Amino acid sequence: MKKRNPINNENKINFSQVIEKNIKNRRFRDLFTNGSTAFFSILCVLVLALVVGYVLINGASYLTPGFITTNYSQTSVSLRNEGDFIYQEGSYDFSDLERFEDVTYSENWGVGFKYGKDNNQNDVIYLVQMSENSPFHDLVRRNDGTHFEIPDNMYIVYLTVQTEDGAYITTMAEDGIDELVATLDQAVSIYDSNFLTLGGGIATSLITTCLLILFTLIFSLPLGIGGAIYLGYYAKDNKITRIIRALVDMSSGIPSIIFGLVGATIFIPIIGSISGTTGGNVFTGALTMTLILLPTIVKTVEESIKTIPKSMISASLALGASHTETIFKIVLPNSLDGILNAAILGIGRTIGESAALVFALGTFITAAPSLTSGNTTLAVHIWYILSGEHPAYEQACAISIIIFCVVVVLSIASKLIAYFYRKKRNR
Repeated sequence: MKKRNPINNENKINFSQVIEKNIKNRRFRDLFTNGSTAFFSILCVLVLALVVGYVLINGASYLTPGFITTNYSQTSVSLRNEGDFIYQEGSYDFSDLERFEDVTYSENWGVGFKYGKDNNQNDVIYLVQMSENSPFHDLVRRNDGTHFEIPDNMYIVYLTVQTEDGAYITTMAEDGIDELVATLDQAVSIYDSNFLTLGGGIATSLITTCLLILFTLIFSLPLGIGGAIYLGYYAKDNKITRIIRALVDMSSGIPSIIFGLVGATIFIPIIGSISGTTGGNVFTGALTMTLILLPTIVKTVEESIKTIPKSMISASLALGASHTETIFKIVLPNSLDGILNAAILGIGRTIGESAALVFALGTFITAAPSLTSGNTTLAVHIWYILSGEHPAYEQACAISIIIFCVVVVLSIASKLIAYFYRKKRNR
């Protein structure tokens, strides 16, 4: 039997060199991998920070109560004195009018004007105070003669008055408060005064978004949870189940604009035949968003169902509970995290969706929200104000802040609900 030759020193040196070289190569690869990962992570964070910073800087100043509570379209109101009204100096007592330093008052008419901003951050003049005895209370609409009380969200555009010698003087608001008050103080009658509502607000789009979210969740959650229960609880691993899962995965990758075409060609005629309306509305938008959200809801809730220990389900069935009781008392309560996550993902997708809703809901910003007429959501509102000749980037940033805040608040709320629910169940 031949003896093996012992490893000589030269082989030992070569072997140790190879090991040392491999260690160096591994360290280099690890350093490169970790370094590139850190670089691209920092780059993504910086880009995200720049985007968020740009949105906050440009949009924060537009987040005023008027921007949120007023409509996008403006309403013009023309007011004048009724009939042959003539101002009689000394006939009015304006002692009830409280005085402020930043308000300029008309001593003859008992009203106060103040500079302010409209929703586009332009300087405008508001009528902020009126004495109970002011003749301004008697102003009527020029078109129908009805009395009109000037609300807080309207600013003056121009004022045309008649003086004692019968002359007519028109003063524009852009001439300033002092000129406006000086003109008013020499008037014996107001021939015409034009006021505008703020306009540029998002009230109707915000309400429409909330309605769309509500009906989308009503339609999509039961269907999505039902599908997840079937796939995660009842379905066996066979060809049909694999085809269903493949179709669910495939549909989640379909561009949303395709679903918008489905909504326009299928849902709009169906809802129109039922309600007698034409065009998109909240219901057609909600049904379209249901198609978009179903794959996400099914997959999210199914994954949550799969995390439930089989022993819990088996124990429930062994104790005599039916499959239905097991689902409602074991499966669904223990899948609450997945259901809440699915709801949050659905809300976030609904708020941010625009392409599909352009077809299924509409792009016309109406004066009042309605379930049976077209309107815009916040995302479509952004698309609308950026698609004109003069894009309103600041207003778009303000709407983006609202969308971001809504998603963050809902995410935190879902986590708190799940936490307190689990805490209550564990007691």
